Amino acid sequence: MIIKSFVLLEEDGYFLLIREAAKKWNGKWFLPGGNTKVGETPMAAAIREVKEEAGCDIKIKGIFYIRYHERLFNKQISIFYCAKMLDGKIKVKPDKHSLEVKWFTYNEIKSLPVRQKLLDILINYQPRKIMAVENFKFYK
Repeated sequence: MIIKSFVLLEEDGYFLLIREAAKKWNGKWFLPGGNTKVGETPMAAAIREVKEEAGCDIKIKGIFYIRYHERLFNKQISIFYCAKMLDGKIKVKPDKHSLEVKWFTYNEIKSLPVRQKLLDILINYQPRKIMAVENFKFYK
């Protein structure tokens, strides 16, 4: 089973997106995130991935969406967290983790080349219906 963690950062109606560096996604925009590493919790992976891809430190507020899907050879769970940025700084230079980091409104995102079903994921974001991470436990 593959577990992926992604993070939505939203401030005043703007969402933080990264432009993917991986050839697989061909420069498309998405939320910062990715695979958990062996021995790493999904929440720790989310925090690490945001630092690598967006260049900022965060505090996780909760989970707003979980997606499960089966592929030909594996099963995958994607956990979508929402978080608060702690330092207000984002990455300004491209590297192997991301090509670009920017803030966009939902309407601006509609015209971007995005990865997967980003618009559907954003529609599921309702700040009042976030599941607190303290109420969500992972067992090994």
